[in-house]
Amino acid sequence: MEKHLTIIDFYLTFFGRLRRADLMLHGEMSVATASRALSEYREQFPDSINYDARLKTYFAADDFVPAFSHSAQDALNVIAHGTIERFIGELQKADLSTLPTLSSHLALNQAQSLTTISQITKALTLATPLDIHYYSASSESKVRCVYPLAIFEATGTWYFRGYDVDKADFRIFRFSRVLSAKQTKLSVMVPPDKDWQQYVTLTLMPHPKHTHPAALKMDLGLVDKPVCNISTRKALAGFSLRSLRVDASLQGVLSPIEYPLYLANRHELLTLASMAIAPGFNAT
Repeated sequence: MEKHLTIIDFYLTFFGRLRRADLMLHGEMSVATASRALSEYREQFPDSINYDARLKTYFAADDFVPAFSHSAQDALNVIAHGTIERFIGELQKADLSTLPTLSSHLALNQAQSLTTISQITKALTLATPLDIHYYSASSESKVRCVYPLAIFEATGTWYFRGYDVDKADFRIFRFSRVLSAKQTKLSVMVPPDKDWQQYVTLTLMPHPKHTHPAALKMDLGLVDKPVCNISTRKALAGFSLRSLRVDASLQGVLSPIEYPLYLANRHELLTLASMAIAPGFNAT
């Protein structure tokens, strides 16, 4: 039973809510087992969980404190790489299945509070805004009001995409740079995130200056085609190119050893904001 109670606690910690059906899918429980587990959790931790009969949903109490130990890394993996949309349909996850599997041992600041991370994941699930104290690379730390919208991992680092209320625009934030996060009552209408919803094609080819292009063609699965096409979200184009070590410069000026692939359709991606971090994109 403790395993089942831990799953309930996991949901309340990182998602702020759960339904009996969630336990049946995630925990592979029967209807009866899921019901018993929820009753047991409510009996042991009555101040931690509330039930909304209208929504048939359990919610974490406002002063919820986890009763079990959890890994923030596990929660982010479930959201970004798992099949969480099966049981929490509102969550958005990044589809990076076309990218190489990357180690994430540097993904989170080890000193970072699990509470901070869970505040972000819960806000994403519940579609609520947060005031985050954030330290960006281009400015001093400051508080921003943000609606977290999606979570993804790239090059061993965890990010979340959100709507920045002050900037009235969508931004990408590193988890490791969030100093604190807390709920806020400010409410605004978040517009559609077109760069997340829409996809573009990355046309890849062996780097024109590489000494062994035949080997690279084998890596790309190119038998009778000169290029390989990969689909990715507009918001993730630059991250995808970094993960795949693709030279996105105009004339292929980066080292073909470090960046063995070359972006053949650079001209089609010039207006994408995410291309600013693509390798060599701003090289002269």
